[in-house]
Parts: sequence; C-alpha cells; structure tokens
Amino acid sequence: MKRSRVNCQRLVMVCFCALAMSCTIQAAIPEGLVAYYKLDSTSGLTATDETGAHDGTLTGALAWVPGKDGNALQFIGGNGAPFVNLGAWQTNGPTGLGLAVWVKWAGSNGLYQGLISQRQGTMYWWTELSTDAAQLRFKSNTSPQGNLFLTSPHLVEDEWTHYACSHDAAAGTGTVYLNGEERLTGSWSLPSGDFSNLNVGLGVVNTADGLGTFNGVLDEAMIFNRPLSVEDVAAAMNGFSDPTASAPKPANGAADVRRDVVLSWRPGETAVAHDVYFGTAFDDVGAADRANPMGVLVSQGQDANTYDPSPLDFGRTYYWRVDEVNAPPSGEIFPGEVWSFTTEPYAYAIEGVTATTNAITQAGAGIENSINGSGLNAADEHSTDGPDMWLGVPADGEPIVIQYEFDRLYKLHEMWVWNYNVMFEPILGFGLKDVTIDYSADGVDWTTLGDFELSQAPGTTTYEPGSTIDLAQAAARYVRLTVRSGWGGMGQYGLSEVRFLHVPAVARDPEPAAGQAGLNPEVVLGWRGGRAAVSHNLYFSDQEEAVADGTALIGSVAEARYDLGALNLGTTYYWKIDEVNEADAPAVWEGDLWSFSTKEYIVVEDFARYTDDIDAGQAIFQTWIDGWENGTGSTVGYLDAPFAEQTIIHASAQSMPLTYDNTVTPWYSEAERTFDPPQDWTVYGADTLVLHVRGSAPGVLEGADGSVLIGAIGSDIWGAADQFRYVYKRLSGNGSIVARVDSVSPSDGWAKAGVMIRETLDAGSTHAMVVVTPSNGVSFQRRVETGAASANTDAGGLAAPYWVKLTRTGNTFAAQRSEDGSTWVDIAPAAPVQISMATDVYIGLAVTSHNANVATLAAFSQIATTGNVTGAWSEQGIGAAQPTGNTPDTLYVVLEDSAGRTAMVAHDDANATVTPVWQEWRIGLDAFGSAGVRVDRIETMTIGVGNRDNPAAGGKGLIYIDDIAFGRPLDRE
Repeated sequence: MKRSRVNCQRLVMVCFCALAMSCTIQAAIPEGLVAYYKLDSTSGLTATDETGAHDGTLTGALAWVPGKDGNALQFIGGNGAPFVNLGAWQTNGPTGLGLAVWVKWAGSNGLYQGLISQRQGTMYWWTELSTDAAQLRFKSNTSPQGNLFLTSPHLVEDEWTHYACSHDAAAGTGTVYLNGEERLTGSWSLPSGDFSNLNVGLGVVNTADGLGTFNGVLDEAMIFNRPLSVEDVAAAMNGFSDPTASAPKPANGAADVRRDVVLSWRPGETAVAHDVYFGTAFDDVGAADRANPMGVLVSQGQDANTYDPSPLDFGRTYYWRVDEVNAPPSGEIFPGEVWSFTTEPYAYAIEGVTATTNAITQAGAGIENSINGSGLNAADEHSTDGPDMWLGVPADGEPIVIQYEFDRLYKLHEMWVWNYNVMFEPILGFGLKDVTIDYSADGVDWTTLGDFELSQAPGTTTYEPGSTIDLAQAAARYVRLTVRSGWGGMGQYGLSEVRFLHVPAVARDPEPAAGQAGLNPEVVLGWRGGRAAVSHNLYFSDQEEAVADGTALIGSVAEARYDLGALNLGTTYYWKIDEVNEADAPAVWEGDLWSFSTKEYIVVEDFARYTDDIDAGQAIFQTWIDGWENGTGSTVGYLDAPFAEQTIIHASAQSMPLTYDNTVTPWYSEAERTFDPPQDWTVYGADTLVLHVRGSAPGVLEGADGSVLIGAIGSDIWGAADQFRYVYKRLSGNGSIVARVDSVSPSDGWAKAGVMIRETLDAGSTHAMVVVTPSNGVSFQRRVETGAASANTDAGGLAAPYWVKLTRTGNTFAAQRSEDGSTWVDIAPAAPVQISMATDVYIGLAVTSHNANVATLAAFSQIATTGNVTGAWSEQGIGAAQPTGNTPDTLYVVLEDSAGRTAMVAHDDANATVTPVWQEWRIGLDAFGSAGVRVDRIETMTIGVGNRDNPAAGGKGLIYIDDIAFGRPLDRE
C-alpha cells in the first residue's frame, strides 16, 4: 500500500500594514536612492536598476524565484559561485552611504557569505555573515577598521528579514537595522578614494579573504548615497511604487547617442498614457505642460512608452521629459524628471596614434609628447610647462619631418594643433610656422595636402588649439609634417599637441557586443554604420578564418541590421561588416572581426516550479514518478514538506532528492517523467543531454586494487581538538606511511586529506600528518602536546593528485611531498619536529571536510607503510560522529520516444553516486539515436540507480538531480 505524504505547508505571516485592495501606494523614489534592484525578472542575466543608471549583470545562472515582492534572486553560496556584478561606480555620497535588502537566509555553509560589497585595491566595505553565522557584519577597511558586529539573533533561516545599514559621514557612525528596528550603532567610517567591484550577493572579491556568495534569496536591494533614518528604512521595507516615468533609454546624461535613437522608458505603475516633451532648452522642457506646451510637447496622451525624434543633429544636447497620465476619472498627471543626452559628434578623435621624427629631440621632451595629451586639461587648454611638449633640432641639416601613424585607415576630418607654448614663446619663437602636410594610406605613396602656416602659441595656460587644418576627408593611415620654418631664428623647433579627428567610415558598436556570450540562438545583428555607407557587406560564420579571409560573405544588406534566424546552441560565431559606397574612395571600408557565443543549453527541468501543494498536483513526486508507484526502490523528494531540496542545489531554487535502495527486490531504483507533448531535443543543433548529479560521500570504501575512498565531516584537524574520520592500522616503533591523494572535494578550501601518525584516538591527541587541501596546497601539521595548539608548515600552490609521506624515527617526525611518488621534497620547519609518543601508535589516513555540515570525499591510492604495521584497516570518527553515506551503485538514464522505443546509457564513473559535489553528466544524444530512439520525439525520461537489465543486490543512499537540459557544449571535443 502506498504511504501518504505529510503536507506541511508553511504559513507566511505578513508583518506590515495591510491596505485595502482598492488603495494604491504611491510614494516617489526618494532623493539619494542611486540604485534600486527589484529583481522581478523571470529569466535572463540582467538585474535591472529602477533608477536606470546601474543595471547589474549576473555572473552565472542564478535562479529567479518568488521573492518578498514579486520575484527575487536565489544565490547558491560558496566560493566561486555566481553573483551580481553592478559595475564600478561611486556609491557613497558626501554625507554617507545607505544599504537595504530583503534577505531569506538558507543557513550557514561554513563559509563567509557576502551580501553587498565594494572594493578597489586595499580599500573596501562590505556586509557579510561570518563563517559560523554568529555575526552579521558591516565592515570597512579604514585605520582603525570600521566594524559593526551584530550577533545572534539576527537572520532567521528560511524567513524574510529586512536588513539595512547606514553610514553617517559627518558623525563618523554606522547603524544596523533589522526589520525596521535600529539594532546597533557605533563608530564607522569609509576609506577615501574611488571604488570599483560593486557586487550583490558576494563578499569582497579577493580569494585571500576567503569570502563567498550569499546562501539564500535576496530581494529589493537598494543603495543610497546618504545615511538612512528609521523612516527611510520603513519606506524601503514597503518598497517604492513610483507613478512617474523611470529608467530612461538612453540613460540620463548619456553621450555619443545615435542620431536615429528611439527614446524609451519604464512607465509609471499606474500610467495609462504618456505626454512626451522634447527639445534643446532645459528650461522649456522642464516648464512646459499641456496648457503651455512651449513648442516642446511633441506627443500628448500616446499609448507607447517609446518615441522616435530622429533624425537629430550631430553633437547636440537634447532634453526630454515624460509625464505619466492616470486613467479616468482622475486623469492625474505625474510630471517626470527632465532627462538629457548628447548625440554623436560629427567627428571623433583618433586614439592610439604613434609619432616619430628625424629631429634630435631634447631630453625629456620626446615627440610622443605631441600626441599623448600631456599638458592638456579637461577644457583642452595646454600648460606652459616645457616637459609637457616636444622640442628638437634638425639633424645633419635636413628639414625636420614628423610622421604620425594610426592603427588603421581613417577618413580624416581635421587636425588640431597646439603649437609650442612655454611662457616666453612669443619672444623665443620655438613653435612651428610653415609646414607641408602629406598623407598616405600605406606609408609608401604620399599625397600632398598643402602648405600651411601654424599660429604661434600665446604662452598662457588657457591656450586652446591655435590652428585647425581641414584634412579634406582624406583616406589615410599616415600624416607627415615637413617643417619649413619656425616663429623664431634660434634653430630649435617645438610642438605641444596634435589631435586628429576622423569621420566614421567603418562599422562600429556591434550588437551583440563583441565577445558577448550566453545569447539565445535567435540573434539579430546590429551595428552603427559608416557615415558614407550605401550598403553593408556582411560576413558571418562559425569559422573565424572564413570571416577573416572574406570567404564567408552572406551578402550585401541595405540596413544596419540583419536577422540571422535560428542559430546553433553552444557555438561561437564570427562576423564583420565592410561598408560600401562605390562613389567613395576607397569604395570599401573593411570592418573589425567580432564574435559572440550562443548559450549552451535549453533547460528541460530545473525543479524550481514544484511546490508542496499535493491537492493542486504540484508536488515534485507527482511529476517525477518514483517507486511508490513504479515498484522500484526509489523515493522522489522528502516524506515531509518541503518535498524538494532547497539548500543542496546546483543553479536553480530546488533540486530533486532521489533515495535509492537496491538491497531489496527489484534491485534497482527509478524516477520517471512523461512529457506531454513529446519533446524535440534536436532544435538549434542540439546534440547533447546534460544533467547535474550530486551524491553523498560514503563512509569508507576499499577497492580491489587497494585504493580507498573516505567520506568525512568535521570542523577541522586543528587547534586543541580534532573532528575527522580516521582509517588506521597499528604501528609499533619506527615506521612510515605514503599515499597518493588522488582527489579531495572542495567542501572548504581547507578540507584535508592525507597521512597521519597519532598517539591515541582521543580528539586532543598528539599527532603528525601531511595533508593535501583543495585550495591551500600541501601542509605538514602537528600537535606536539596533548590538548595543545596545532602548528603547520605549508607548501602552497599544490593540488591533488599528489603524494604525501610521513616518517617516524623515535620521536622525530619528518614530512615529505612528491609530484610523482619517486622524487621527494622535505616539508621542513625550522627545526626537526619532536613529538613524544608511546611506542605503539596509530598510523593511517585522515580526512576532514573543515565543515561540520558538509561532507568531503577523498580518494587515496598507492598506499604503503614501513615498519611494524599490523592489523586490517579500521575506522573511527574522532571528535565527531561520521555519516554512513551512500554505497555506490550505477547511475543511468533511459529515454523513450513517442513510439515506445527506449535506450539506456549508464554513467561511466562508478563513484558518481558517492561524489558529494555537483557533477555535470553529458550524454551524446546519438547514444540514444543509434539505438533507434527518436530524440526529436522524447516522451519519457527515466533516471535510475542500479542495473535494470541484470538486476542484482546493490547499494543504497541519497542523490540529488538538478538542471536537466539539452544543447551543445561550447568546449566540444
């Protein structure tokens, strides 16, 4: 008889003021809120900033899950896990800094958990949970450091808590709030300077700090450039429902905006129509309304949240405003903020110019000073300091020639010249006067532009370009100045700065951006075309060489966009645009080579959608049918709610726990899902099925070849007492042990696996050991007195697989390491290590996860001992009870198509079910197709443990399945 499941659905208490359903909260976004991340998306890699200024980018596939208000982001915790990168910008204002975020914590994982952080060099501030979860910290690197430590109780596991902290620059204090209540205040300050590396869900980005991502869900993250009051925090807790237009595109203050730009914005939450004001006068756009449109009300009561004002003028600043109009009967109008942007200039300065000359240059005043901007301020005014300029004399009586080379061919517009400008230049006359200007496309064939007189500099610090030379749209890569005379007769010649401007002739600003990855396979190319282009030759291929050599020509297109249609998943594509105008010279301007990559997989199942509502058919075991219905030894999910796993997850909000028991008939365990309609797993060139599997570490498994697998938990082997699993024999007198540590899973950077000699099995016993760690190399560690502190000697930069060796000679212990098991290197402290032990001791293998709640798995091979070593391997948990874990068994997948044809593929790693870290299991779809299964008509997927074809008694345990997808991996063999 099938057992019933207990549906323990959680009651959620709403802790804030309830409003009548007919009432709408309308609170303007407050002053000083410089970033507001509602995190309400359902997919994608962008965390939208409601202010429109600082959109964030997800660094990996974080899960969009139900949040405190709308959606939220699920972080999986751990060093190296995905987080949200907000870019580099100044968060703190002149009066201080404020942070607010809703937090649903999933508990400690033995690592630091960052919430919001910012760093530049050695300067930083961050909010975090400490490794033991005993402290919630608001910290900055000042001297002395600004630290506010909020001890438990603080965050409550699996419950929403509002967390805010504030820095008051004038008072030099910091304050921490929980659920709107001030909980802690004290001295706190920020280091001075510019910051970068602003992140949400991550501590300071520095592996030396050992900080990781948050473990849980974050929502409604806000950053203020001022301190927060209790009233501010209360408002932040309730969110800001803004009736005004926001998130302008182009962003407020944007420069170099295309002349054919289409304006867009995020509508106010209650708006049904929009009044658009647009013009070139800030005051007019700000003051106009329906009654007095002032010539700038360009669209009244429109439906769309877009407006096309093009074509616009070059290099001009435009102002615009959107008033949001409520529905009748009120028809209330909410005036918007005045935004601005500046269109692209007619011509751009050429970057990366190199300069050479045949003149003898004065020391410290090289010709590079004429193109490196030295001496120029933000207003393009040049200094009067000689070392900021070039100065030279002719060599061997030859006229001075100065040659400028660009990084490519340009259509030249103008040359701006700042002549030599020392204070006494009007008297000295070192500046150039008469010059001949030539240009060339290849540096061989030259064309003379003409003879020009350059204006003499005034010798003042307000000197702007004195001469502007029209370069007549010449197509050139080289420009040459031949000096025929100067403004004086002293035989020295100088120049302050030269700037070349060009009219864009090549394609630029590609969309997708060059190097962009993870794109959906339906891609539309876009670019900003050359000004004179009549058509665009598009080259496109997944072969870089074919684009580079011009053989991958798609054709000539009239618009600066092209819809590629459906591309393959997991593929890097290359493209370039050659701009064409037969009336131009040259007729074709070759473009740069760009690339982008499509995403690798389309998710079939991420297990995030399942709830604990059995009546609604939403429980995980109601879709993934297990042994309670199919008669195998499996159980999908937990017996009590929540049924899905919400902490041990790969990238989504939940994973599927799958318990297997093959110790009883039918000797195998399966979970199966039926798709209706059948699934086509071949679209977009897909050829691979992928699923992510995580096992549970075993206790101790000894292989027929003498290898040993050991699973263990434990806070550490360190300090005055230890927590670990010890697999040992007895040693009498002198002896040694050597082993190859093949692997150790990264439960923590200081997880340890290695060889040990120990006096007793007590937690505080004297011992010596040589261990390999996941992140901290090889370490010789010891406790020389019972119950005393431990000591260590480390060899960093090493990782498994690695050999370790420990030798006892009397009371002297020597540690060695080896890359190959033949050549040994001493891990030597300052003096030989002396540890007084009894004659009879324990010798063996030690493993700790450095995490009391997460197991590690260590693999050993080529284990050997010397001396009087007796007995079979025994094992014991030292200082902490050790889990039994899984017993290994074969993992397999079966696919069945709509015609009933099936095929099975088994995992090639016999230890997949006992490996306690997420493993990506890729299966080529041809393994099913070659067996006759139509992989474009998949109806049923089965995940099993055991041997369904030849059932026999096997193992038992618990594994986790997550993120099943099909596609094409980028790193294809």
